[in-house]
Amino acid sequence: MVIALGDEGDRQWVKDFSASNKSQAVYELATWLDSLGLRLTVMVKPS
Repeated sequence: MVIALGDEGDRQWVKDFSASNKSQAVYELATWLDSLGLRLTVMVKPS
């Protein structure tokens, strides 16, 4: 489950991204990083 911060436009962007081929690239990047003993992390930017 993805929880998006922001307005409806931001939430729509997340839905569109997850339905595109771009989301597969993120999973492939995470898998590649995992094979190197690394982890992909997304954090909220400090304000």
